[in-house]
Amino acid sequence: MMMEFPGLHKLDRWMTRMVSYPGIDKDTLTQKKIYWIASLAVTSMILCLVLVYHLIFPQLRILIYYGLFIALVFMQGVILPVVVRQVSVWHRFVDQFLVAIATFVAILKMGGIPYSGGLIFVGLALVFFSLNFWKKSATIAIYVVYVITVILAGVLHPYLTVPPEMTPAVNISLYVVNLLWISGFATAFVLNFIAQRVRMEHLEAEQLKELDEAKSRFYTGITHEFRTPLTVIRGMTELIREDPERWLDEGLEKINIHTDILLNLVNQMLDLAKLEAGAMSVHMVRGDINLHIKYIIELFASVAAEKQIQLVYNPAAQPTVIDHDPEKLMQILINLLSNALKFTQHSGRVEVSTALTGDDRFEIRIADNGPGISGEHMPYIFDRFYRVEEGGARSLPGSGLGLALTRELVKLMKGTIWAESVYGEGTAFTVDLPATQTAPLVEIQELQDPGIGISTWISPAGPKFIPPSVHGNASANKPMLLIVEDHADVVQYLFTLLENEYDVVVANDGREGFEVATECIPDIILSDVMMPVMDGIQMLGKVKDDLRTSHIPVVMLTAKADIASRLEGLERGADAYIPKPFNRKELLVQLRSLIELRRKLRERYAPVADLTLPEVPDFRKEDVFMRKVRDIMIAHLTDDRFDIQGLCREIAMSRSQLYRKFKFLTDRTITQYLRSLRLHKAKELLLGSDITVSEAAYRTGFKNISHFSKAFTREFSVNPSDIGRK
Repeated sequence: MMMEFPGLHKLDRWMTRMVSYPGIDKDTLTQKKIYWIASLAVTSMILCLVLVYHLIFPQLRILIYYGLFIALVFMQGVILPVVVRQVSVWHRFVDQFLVAIATFVAILKMGGIPYSGGLIFVGLALVFFSLNFWKKSATIAIYVVYVITVILAGVLHPYLTVPPEMTPAVNISLYVVNLLWISGFATAFVLNFIAQRVRMEHLEAEQLKELDEAKSRFYTGITHEFRTPLTVIRGMTELIREDPERWLDEGLEKINIHTDILLNLVNQMLDLAKLEAGAMSVHMVRGDINLHIKYIIELFASVAAEKQIQLVYNPAAQPTVIDHDPEKLMQILINLLSNALKFTQHSGRVEVSTALTGDDRFEIRIADNGPGISGEHMPYIFDRFYRVEEGGARSLPGSGLGLALTRELVKLMKGTIWAESVYGEGTAFTVDLPATQTAPLVEIQELQDPGIGISTWISPAGPKFIPPSVHGNASANKPMLLIVEDHADVVQYLFTLLENEYDVVVANDGREGFEVATECIPDIILSDVMMPVMDGIQMLGKVKDDLRTSHIPVVMLTAKADIASRLEGLERGADAYIPKPFNRKELLVQLRSLIELRRKLRERYAPVADLTLPEVPDFRKEDVFMRKVRDIMIAHLTDDRFDIQGLCREIAMSRSQLYRKFKFLTDRTITQYLRSLRLHKAKELLLGSDITVSEAAYRTGFKNISHFSKAFTREFSVNPSDIGRK
């Protein structure tokens, strides 16, 4: 319903801004909004009734004072949710208790229950209002107070005196007014309660659906995180087995690194399971927290230097000897710093700052100038299994566990965490912890060992392994293969596997891969899917939509092995989809079979005299390309100065791009094909008319008759003059 009325939607957003605070969870926010709305409604209604009482029954001072008092009590429910982070159930119970006692006193002053004008029903309204506490015990306690006040009023009734202004007519009028507003109030709350139940059931169903989808995304993502290290481990094992002298030391080192990566993933999953089960405890010590933070930041210095990122630490100026759990703090900071360094581009900046705030809190702020997070994703970034899927971020590796685990660890330390982000400018995470000093003092704090290398928390930014360049000097005997992959060790393994059969070039992401493809026009492309900047699926679409590269077979070699990902890749034009970790023989056979596709293309475009192309959807773009090239050649057939440069200008391709694509499709150079086309047209002229050999030569762009005759004889094994005589 909120979506159907923009005004209500704006009001809801305004209320959210009023009562929320950084780090608030959804349940607390919903509870605060309901409590605030209920308090505002009750306060407004009571003030209106006080005004009515003052106008109609000015002599009943006790009733007016009573109304003002309970309006003042309920007004706290309007003010407190705005100025404090959380209104405790105990505070709300005290408010309701004061209203119950004030009602009891007012009933006694007015002469007892029969002469109270229906104030006894106010107690029932309190019971309904206490449903906003979201705790059954509080509602039961208010009901008990109500019962006690009713019993006491009944017991004391013989000793009470009815004031003279409380006439039967006034009493009946008050009964009617109070009964009407209290019954209306109760009805509204019951209806609201039912509506909330229906809404909660609907939300629970939606949440279950979202959780199921999130788990599916999580399992897809986590399998990617497992499959990539397994690909390297399996590949290095094969290389060591085949050539131990060359690969033993380097291979074992890479196996060890990727084993640590897998161990880190398993530890994160186990830690999250412990936190969910409440089985993880904290071990607080009192020490210099800034010193510990500095140590953790220094662990990332080499990673930051490798990416040319400026890593800055600005500690609090005040003494920071406070309680903290060193191990949990390390996990929190490692997760946040690894994210900041992962998403910040080269030559970027990551700043860590700490501060003691005035309310005995300690804040840690980690800010970067990376790509930022758009507003639609911000409410969900701490949810389990959630991964941002937009732009380059959707393609970066990540299990969706890190921030969820971080939030649970912060909660365990009785803190809060929140994020602020400007899309395109950067993101900042703030951890707010209590600055207590009750734990045992540690004079010389033991600095924790993270257990595994920090580099295992951050995916490689780009390949450290750089293969020899083949730009401009590709072998004539070997096809050119473009590897598009951001993982350095996978690149090295693939290069080693393929270098004997292919001239290998490498690109680090989809955008660079497309640029290299359009520049080099490789014979085949082998690409990962999940990469920064531009993912493999986006690159595949650009390659298949571009006339220069549409003919190139593309093999998607990826850890995203689910059916949906396979279908997406195949629908966008992938020629094959191979999951990691792959079987090397399967990969080699697949590549060879796709290279064999050139033979079918060459058979299709081999005819020069009459290029008749049956409709084949897979070859539609190549058909358009070949017809366009032939039409341009035929239009300039009589121009002896027309050459490959002129063709490049008209078709808007570089010489190398046109050469490699055309050679791929026809197994001929542009010059060879143009000469053959001219000779076939000359043969048609000689067979179809009485023109001379010289005239046929001039009409097809040959100035030198002797050269024309020799070329004609080589092409058709017959002298052109013999064709003319026939």
